[in-house]
Parts: sequence; structure tokens; C-alpha cells
Amino acid sequence: MKTTLSILHNQASDWLRDLVFYTEEIGILTERLDEVRMYNTGKEINAQANYYQNKFVALREQTDVLVRDIMARERKVERTAEEMPDRIDELIGLVDDQLFDRMALLTKGIAATRYEFNRFLSKVM
Repeated sequence: MKTTLSILHNQASDWLRDLVFYTEEIGILTERLDEVRMYNTGKEINAQANYYQNKFVALREQTDVLVRDIMARERKVERTAEEMPDRIDELIGLVDDQLFDRMALLTKGIAATRYEFNRFLSKVM
């Protein structure tokens, strides 16, 4: 896929905003999980709570890694833009961007986890 430096920059900005939102959402879900743990001390509930806690930790780690990788790509885009300021809106060579796929997977993973967790909450609260 060919694209421009300005599109890559805008894409990175959008993704970083999404990742801030996902990080905040994971924090809110974790707070809800803490409420469940406070009011439900049964072994089955505790096992499910541990399952969700582990999922939230994994999602937060994925988010952190994506932020780091997006920022690294953004630094490359900025260096290229500084080297060729007159070609920012010109199509550049093929971009092999695995970040797009990783963002899509994270988005789906968070949506699925949120749905699953809300079903769990409806049973225990």
C-alpha cells in the first residue's frame, strides 16, 4: 500500500488517542472487578475474577507495547518529513504496516473482553 507521510502521522495520532482511551477503559473495568471482589468472596467468583484480572493485565501490556511501537514509527516518519519537507503529501513506497493489524486485533480483543466481562457482571452483581 502506498501512502503519504501526513497520512502516516495522522494515523499514528488517531491510534495514540485510541490507546489512551483503551488504557482508561481497562482501568475502569479493573475498578469494577475490584468491586466484584469486595462483595463476592466465593471461590468460583474469585477464579473468574482472576481470569479477568489476567486478561486486563495482558490487554494493558499489549497497549503499552503498541504505544512504544507507534511512537518509534512516528519518529521515523518525522525524520523522513524533516529530510523531505516538500514531499510530505506525496505518495511514498510500499508500507508494510503490521501496526494496523495489531491495532485491529487489540480493538477486537478489548471489545470481546468488555462484552464478556459485562455478561459476568450481570450474573454476579
